[in-house]
Amino acid sequence: MRCLVTGAAGFVGRHLTYQLKHIGHDVLGLVHPNDYHDGISLDGVDVIEGADLLDDNALGGAVARLAPDAIYHLAAFSNPESSLKYARKTLETNILGTQNLLEAAKATGAAPKVLLVGSAQQYGKVDETEQPISEDRDQKPLTPYSVSKASQELLGQSYFLSGGLPVFWTRSFNHTGPGQADVYVCSSFARQVAEVEKGARAPEIHVGNLSARRDFLDVRDVACAYSAIVESGEPGRAYNVGRGEAVSIQEVLDTLIELSTVHVEVKVDPERYHALDAPLVVGDVSRLLADTGWAPRFSLKETLEDLLNDWRRRE
Repeated sequence: MRCLVTGAAGFVGRHLTYQLKHIGHDVLGLVHPNDYHDGISLDGVDVIEGADLLDDNALGGAVARLAPDAIYHLAAFSNPESSLKYARKTLETNILGTQNLLEAAKATGAAPKVLLVGSAQQYGKVDETEQPISEDRDQKPLTPYSVSKASQELLGQSYFLSGGLPVFWTRSFNHTGPGQADVYVCSSFARQVAEVEKGARAPEIHVGNLSARRDFLDVRDVACAYSAIVESGEPGRAYNVGRGEAVSIQEVLDTLIELSTVHVEVKVDPERYHALDAPLVVGDVSRLLADTGWAPRFSLKETLEDLLNDWRRRE
């Protein structure tokens, strides 16, 4: 199968292109010039630079020329906190960019499969007594980012129902692993530990809210889930992508400290608390398991060890 991955140079994109190549697909990576950096390896992937999602003519031409059988749409403005400051950029990129991509896919006349990657943040705040969260729950997005992802999903529904495209969409929960930027909690902790080990910082880690519990999944398992949805899922359905279990941020920190080769002290930093933090976020992934046969391969400890080793190499 000929697969086009938008945002191929991003955190999940790099792992997804590897997964698709590994199972025998031809992979094309659509990359914005500003997001393609030296040191990022996309071995075996045909990289197409310069097709901006907001340039409908250039994007349409690129998709028509590439003629993919499946499109994995990962490119997005993807930081929920930053979306509060950059709301217009978030909405334009994630909504208009998705519209342009779906229209380009439709215009090929070949009805390629399209996976739209969304977020569990589309559900908004959910009481602990009503979790794990299933796909049947109403969406109540709270940030420009989550609004854009809910809107993206509605666009996908319209093209599925009236445009003849086999569209799938995910509501993905937290994921982490090798290659993640340090603006996310697991990677932030791992980087700090690696820096302490190398003597690049004082032997202490600065943390925010440690009591929150989250559904963390390895990014490599996420990549496998996305592939499984396109190959075995049902078009027109939403799929939660997660582990289906929640762990506290405290447990994440404790595991990384346990894996460390040095003693580390923990310092609470009030500036690292987030206004929209929820005490618990965990997904019901039974639909994903039932429809695709997918299951996680990596334990949380394995993921965190690989993440820490990745930062040890990067530092």
